[in-house]
Amino acid sequence: MGYRQRALLSALECSANSYGRLFDNNQFNDRTAVAPATGYRRNVHERQELETCRSIRGGRAVAGPFKSRGPLAPTVVAAVLIGISLASCSPRSGGSPALAVRTPTTPPTAQAPQVVITPSNGSKGVALTSTVVVSSSTPLESVTVNRGASRSQDTTAGVLAGQLSADGRTWTSTGGLFADTQYQVTARTSAGEGTSGATVTDATFTTANPDQTLKVSWVPVDGQTVGIGTPITLTFNAPVVDRAAVQRRLAVTANPPVSGAWNWASNTVVRWRPAQYWKAGTRVHVAANLAGLAVGATRFGAKDRATDFVVGSAQISYVDAATHTMKVYRDGVLQRTLPVSLGKPSSPTMDGPHNVLGTAATVIMDSATVGIPKGDPDYYYETVQWNVQFTSGGEYVHSAPWSVGAQGENNVSHGCVNASPTDAEWFYRFSRLGDIVDVKNTGRPPDTAQLGNEWSISWARWVAGSALPLTGTQATG
Repeated sequence: MGYRQRALLSALECSANSYGRLFDNNQFNDRTAVAPATGYRRNVHERQELETCRSIRGGRAVAGPFKSRGPLAPTVVAAVLIGISLASCSPRSGGSPALAVRTPTTPPTAQAPQVVITPSNGSKGVALTSTVVVSSSTPLESVTVNRGASRSQDTTAGVLAGQLSADGRTWTSTGGLFADTQYQVTARTSAGEGTSGATVTDATFTTANPDQTLKVSWVPVDGQTVGIGTPITLTFNAPVVDRAAVQRRLAVTANPPVSGAWNWASNTVVRWRPAQYWKAGTRVHVAANLAGLAVGATRFGAKDRATDFVVGSAQISYVDAATHTMKVYRDGVLQRTLPVSLGKPSSPTMDGPHNVLGTAATVIMDSATVGIPKGDPDYYYETVQWNVQFTSGGEYVHSAPWSVGAQGENNVSHGCVNASPTDAEWFYRFSRLGDIVDVKNTGRPPDTAQLGNEWSISWARWVAGSALPLTGTQATG
């Protein structure tokens, strides 16, 4: 029973007592002639109790309206008490009791979304191995991390990649941080239940500039058109001890897709080529995502790099030491047959398919650089024109006016393919990086430790030179 119900019941009980006394008092008034003194004192006492009841009930006594002398007043009081009892004991289901007390409820206060960005705003010298993390108490609508340009790293502005958690409350970077670079983080939350609305939180930080960094250069260069035999060659500025860690950061994408693999020539050189010659017209994208990679205790990848090139027409030249000729084809169509002279028996030209490493209008050829010192009968030092190089050991197709009489007849060179000045110039202008020069019948096997002999390495041996196992197609469109 509630407070109000108990108070009302007490008031009614008080009224009932007063009714009874009033009833008796009326009867007493009829008896005053018999015992006036005693009856007077009782009447005064009962009237005082009646006044007390009036004050309890706000000055309204129940007895006031009744005039009857009979048993009506107790009956009315009993009925009221029964009503109170029924109201007090009735179940709450099906409606609130007439005397139930309702307590007002206060709606919860909306909270502002809490967003934490790491690294914190204003941080400087942030380690390149750090991860950018944005955490929010409510779902994130978007997170953008803009990367500024860096003069010291020769980089342009860009965006740091990342991914959102399943619940949408945490964003984590997936890319590496560039050295000596400022980053701007902008996180937007979405309005949700119990929040005061959407918010935007910003933070800016700057990365460290380590003294020792790992950088890479490559061939082909960006935008170049190359031949069908071009391997992708990356050269690092410092030895790579953990080849697998670096190789995980390298990627080749080709359109149309091709299958290929990486092969480490040394701790500073790694190459990628397809299983077969490139298809003419293939577009290739190469990425070296070295930013933030630790390669030792004090050396770190300073930035990401990327290059794009396209494969041109299929240009293959077949050189035969037995017939002293070179047949030049483009897309399967013979362009010219040139008389040539290859290496003499004491210094034969290497057999096998070679890929063109470069061209130069003029080259100084010094035999001392290939093991024939000055004073040796075979020593030479010549300024040579119209040069097309096909091995890193120094073999070229070049102009050789001194051997024109032997060209097409005998092999008299020190290992190069000699041609007339006119034919050499034509071939120089025809050739480009990655064209195939396929030599046969010399009796000298290719030295696969030299660049330019990548296609003389069997596919099984090539794949064995990878730091990671192959997993299906290695270059996709």
